Amino acid sequence: MAEIRPFVSIRPQRGKAAEIAALPYDVYNREEATKEVERHPQSFLSIDRAETQFPLSVDMYDDKVYERAHDTLWQWVENGTFLTEDKKCYYLYELTMNGRVQTGVAACASIDDYENGVIKKHENTRAEKEVDRIRHVDVCNAQTGPIFLAYRKNETICELVARAKEKTPVYDFISREGIGQRVFLIDD
Repeated sequence: MAEIRPFVSIRPQRGKAAEIAALPYDVYNREEATKEVERHPQSFLSIDRAETQFPLSVDMYDDKVYERAHDTLWQWVENGTFLTEDKKCYYLYELTMNGRVQTGVAACASIDDYENGVIKKHENTRAEKEVDRIRHVDVCNAQTGPIFLAYRKNETICELVARAKEKTPVYDFISREGIGQRVFLIDD
């Protein structure tokens, strides 16, 4: 069985979540990501795709790109854009699009479970993209992008999810792309 644990998060202040929220980094090419960051400088793409803040002559895998991601993340922590949770928690992340709702549990999973086949691989990722994201995490000293996993339906988890959704969400907004987003904190 895979090991799943709570974690100490760095997350947006309540009033800033809608502006910071961004589609996954790999949905955009460099030009699209750059335009999005120009329109929305507080977008998380400023961290996830820090090459958007450099001329095209700078390689997206250059050391200074990762350093910029690190510096932006930790500046946002220092200036209060992000807060650091004071204890380990789980989160529920709910997306609503076209009337369909998806809910996920945000938690930490063991990389060893992934490497040893306890967590089944669902895609073959290109090696350079894996190296890019590993460097990004290492330099930022933070996991900046979730990895989506699925699990078999489990009644205990369904009950815990339903109970958590009875609480007031930490975030509840509609993103620029029209996707309803709610996040619930599970700290007990």
